[in-house]
This record gives sequence, C-alpha cells and structure tokens, in this order.
Amino acid sequence: MISLSLFFASCGDFLEPKSQSEFIPETADQLNELIISAIPDPSSSGSFTCGFLDVVSDDVETLAKYVDPRDPTTDLWYNQPYVSAVYALYTWRPGYATYMQSNGYSQTGIYSEVYQKLVYVNASLDYIDKVSGDMAMKNYVKAQAYTLRAFYYLHLVNIYGVPYTSDRNGPGVPIRTTAAKENRKMVRNTVGEVYDLVVGDLHNAIALFEELEPSLQYRQFRPTLPMALLLLSRAYLYMENWENAAIYSGKLISDWPRFQIKNLNDLVNDGYSNVHKDAFVSTNENVKRTQRFYPDFLTYANTDVIWLYNDAEDLIRLTAQEMYQGRSSRLINNETFATLTHASPGLVDSYDSRDLRLSTYLVRDLYNEPDYSNTSSSLTTGKYRAYGKLQISDDGSGVPSTTGNRFLPVQDTRTYGQALRITEAYLILAEAHAQLGNTQKATDALNEIWRRRFSDGNAPASYATGHDIVELTHRERRRELCFEALRWFDLRRWGMPRVTHNWRELSYGDSQTFVLEQNDPGYTFPVPESILLVNPDLTQVPLAGNGSARQPQ
Repeated sequence: MISLSLFFASCGDFLEPKSQSEFIPETADQLNELIISAIPDPSSSGSFTCGFLDVVSDDVETLAKYVDPRDPTTDLWYNQPYVSAVYALYTWRPGYATYMQSNGYSQTGIYSEVYQKLVYVNASLDYIDKVSGDMAMKNYVKAQAYTLRAFYYLHLVNIYGVPYTSDRNGPGVPIRTTAAKENRKMVRNTVGEVYDLVVGDLHNAIALFEELEPSLQYRQFRPTLPMALLLLSRAYLYMENWENAAIYSGKLISDWPRFQIKNLNDLVNDGYSNVHKDAFVSTNENVKRTQRFYPDFLTYANTDVIWLYNDAEDLIRLTAQEMYQGRSSRLINNETFATLTHASPGLVDSYDSRDLRLSTYLVRDLYNEPDYSNTSSSLTTGKYRAYGKLQISDDGSGVPSTTGNRFLPVQDTRTYGQALRITEAYLILAEAHAQLGNTQKATDALNEIWRRRFSDGNAPASYATGHDIVELTHRERRRELCFEALRWFDLRRWGMPRVTHNWRELSYGDSQTFVLEQNDPGYTFPVPESILLVNPDLTQVPLAGNGSARQPQ
C-alpha cells in the first residue's frame, strides 16, 4: 500500500492536502494500490458508523429492567462511559457529539473519517489521466474510484443531510471531487446535488466496468460492477425512482447468478442456531443456554455477499458493551452480566416463531433468561442482543463461560462488520415493483427470500396478508436487514414516523420516555460542533428544540 502524506489533512482545512510535492504517482498500478487506502476494512483505522445508526432506530431498546448495583462502591453497572454515549444517541440529543465527548467518549468521527477516505478516492481520479499505464488499468481505477465516491456520499448525505423524499433542495453535505486545494468556501450542497453526483458516478462506473474483461469486473475485496449495480438501485430506491430501482436491481440479479440468497436451512441443519433443539425439554442447564453461530456469514464464502466493508468493532461499538459485576462467578439469570441495549420488542415481534432468522440472525441474551420449564416459552419470549450476523466468539461448544465466551462479536483487524448482499437487491426489486403496482412481481421477489427463511420454504400467512404489498416489503426489509445500519435510512425515507424510546434513569430506575416526532428534525444528524468550529462556512442543519436537550415526556 502506498503511504502518501500529502493526502492526510486536519479537519481544520477540510482535509486539504498539506503538500503537493512529497509524492507524485507515476503509474496506473500505483493508483490501483492507492484505492486500497480508500476502502473501509477491518485493518484501517477510523469509523464508518461509530455504532450510531442502530441505536437511534426503533430496532433497539435499552434495558427494560433496572439493574440495582449489589455494592455501590464496586458494582456500578452504569459507571461506564459508553452508557452516556448510548443515552445521548438513544434520546436523540441535538448536541450528542459534545455530550458524548464530555463524558469521555470520543468516537464521533464519521464525518471526518469518510471525507478523509474521499481524499484518496479523488486523488486517484485527479492523477489517473496523467500517469503511465494501459487504458484497461486506468479505466479499472476510474471505475473503482467512482463506485467508492458514490458509496461514501450516499452514506454521508443520509446521515447529515435531510431526507431526499422530504426536500431534495434541502441541506445536504459538501461535495468535493478533487484532492487538490480549492480556493472556495466549503458549504453544503443540496441533497439533490449530492444524489446527482452519486447517480452520475455510478453510471460512469458501470459503463467503465462493462468495458473491462470479466476478471476486472469482479474481484473480492475491491469495488466491483455488482457493487455499483446494487448501490445504483439503492440510490434510485431512496429517490423513489421506482422504475430505475427495479431495472438495476433486476439487472444485478439476472447478470450475476454467482450471488445467491443464503438458505438459512443449511445453517440450521449444520447445527448453527441460537437455541439448542432440546432447550425447552432438557433439564441440562448448558443445553438450555447453548448457542452456535455461523462461521461464514460475513465472508466471501457466503454466496449472498457482494462486498465486505467496515469492521465489526465499529458497528457494535455501543450495542455489544456489557455491564458486569466482577465478583460474581456465574453467568445466568442476571448474576453477572447485563447488556444495556437489546433488540426491540417491535423487531422481535415482527418475526413468526418459525422464521429461521429469529434463530440465526439474533444473539439470545442470557440475562433474565426465559423459563425453559414453561412449555409455552418460545424464541419470541426471550431477549436478544442488538447485533447479529457477525462472527461470534465461541470455543466450539456453544456453551457460554464466565471468561471471554459470552457470544460477543469477534473484534480484530480481520473481522468485517458489514456487507452488501444480493438479498438487498431482491428487497429493492420487491419494493420498487410494489410501488409501481406490480403486485405479482413484488410477491415473487419476496418469495425468493421467504423460501430460504423457513424449513418448509413457505412463509406464514401473516407475512403475506393483512397489509398492502408496499407495507409487506417494508416489514420484510426490517426483518432481513436488522442491525446492518440501514433501518435508520429506511425510517427517514418512509416519512420519518414517530418513534418512542424508553430509558431507565440511572440513579433510581425511573422510566423516562423520549419521543422522536413524525418529521422531527432529529432525523438528520447535526454535524459535530468540533467540525463546525474549524469549518466556519459549514452551516448546521435545523435542530430539534433549537438545539436544547430533548426532554422526556
């Protein structure tokens, strides 16, 4: 990998290159290597989500039962900085970043981290026509750079810009298409302008990729043609351009049969499930608490995976944290460990008890376990942690211990946290056709997913009836894409509905209810004050309550 200090910069100069003389690339191959520096992977430092995006959604709830410290001098369940971070986000504080930083939690860097990656992307495009190399390699570099730039801007504008569906002329994020220093103010472009860039870049990328030989159209760990197709269909979906969303998701599905929806029956048949088959009849405590998780969901061995990105540690930075009491030796029924965040009842209740995603996508929480002796107990009566589909730490037995094997995600420089998946293409196809009134085509796309989510291949009647076809596609997106940092974006584009979050007051356990109202300004993340201070031309978005802390109702 090429190390180019000219591409590093501080937030103070909006990631401007500090020098144009230290290194000048000379070949297309060098720029192809530079692209690696622009990819968010487990080995790179930085934050792509900071663990924010699931905490603010309706898929997460905080501890429903107050945990009273056994010994206030040593067992302070809440005396951990991440609790304040969760609180600031979970209650949608306009000043979340400042509040988090003042409480010792400094990971608020989505904005600056992503723009730093964009410097590498733009530098590749700046230099590619000035260096030596064959045209195929130059076009390959361009295709990758356009795909990555679109990927990043689509992410940024859906965090820091108002929803496209509410105001395409509203404040988006600054567009930067060169790594060179520009003598202009860095102000927000409109949301529509950002989407125009995203769509234009992806069309450019697709055209370039399609002229390349097949070996350059798809390479693992690299931006690819299938990635560009999925992102373009996602962008059109967010824009409510249903026709093009259907065209490009359908093109991906038809042109790339190597990608297939993972059949969860294969996982369960191999013994991977969050509940042992005898859990509700056995008297063996370990059998009741056994969980075994897939070894290959976020790997290229999974035919569902189009592209891997980000690290697991970033994604679950907040939701996998545990509160614990060090003096206890047991790990059962709130003796030792508790988790502040859980999967919300709304999410868990959206699954039929026969849905294999409930037993494979979610990690069962052993805190406050269900009564296994009760024959009416089922997978829908337990608590689940607010993460899933990740590589989970396990010694192979599936039985938790009090040291290190509590079904926490593996967090190292080799473990990915997110993926672009072919299943999303089917979900996009279904929703687009539903909006176009093509009910049968939408149902056919949903059935392609459902037949791989149930042991008999058939979804229950409740999944396919009782709601109009558009609502069915929305419900299916929630079930399938849970804890992939996409739910928040869906809520934004589906009319910014009213969301309530309950929080247990830290000292006395009193319940507080915070509300994100419909069309609330809180649906757009304010840019952290630390960024605004060094970028005075960057305006803030409208803030809920004029920036004051949201009060419980």
